[in-house]
Amino acid sequence: MPLDSSSQASLAESYVLIVSADGTCVLHPRVPEYVGQKPWEWCTSEDSEACREAFVQACMFRKESQFITHMRYDGRIFKLSMHLYPLGEGGQVLCSYHRVFEGELTRRERHVLALIAGGADAKQTADALGISPSTVRDYIAGIKRKLHVVTQEGFTLAAHHFGLSRTPEEV
Repeated sequence: MPLDSSSQASLAESYVLIVSADGTCVLHPRVPEYVGQKPWEWCTSEDSEACREAFVQACMFRKESQFITHMRYDGRIFKLSMHLYPLGEGGQVLCSYHRVFEGELTRRERHVLALIAGGADAKQTADALGISPSTVRDYIAGIKRKLHVVTQEGFTLAAHHFGLSRTPEEV
């Protein structure tokens, strides 16, 4: 499984799963209820066939690939970037995927997102930015609405997507 340094960084912030030679998910550490299912079954009907074909190419013909798809989860649809890495000769495939965020954020929303994703609460964020906690809560509500995030993990992934989670030496 050849990974360059840029894909290693994104792999750490991705969801990963292992698919067997027949296309069945055999390991999904973060969403164990998906074990036993086929990944293309999670995609929207428009993307299902292309997703299935990518897994066939990876499982049978050992072709690494990357593609964009849309997945249904918890009653919502999310845009995902998927990368398939064939493993050894047994036909298994490692699938790394992460959410693609499409909303636009203002500069101030980016500041709030970075602080909240970094673990700051509304008061700490307000103090750091010189605004009131209620204004911070308004920004958070706007970010949730624009990016369709509700969890701390969603804020963290969004911050990474927008380049707000870099270490000081990367900035």
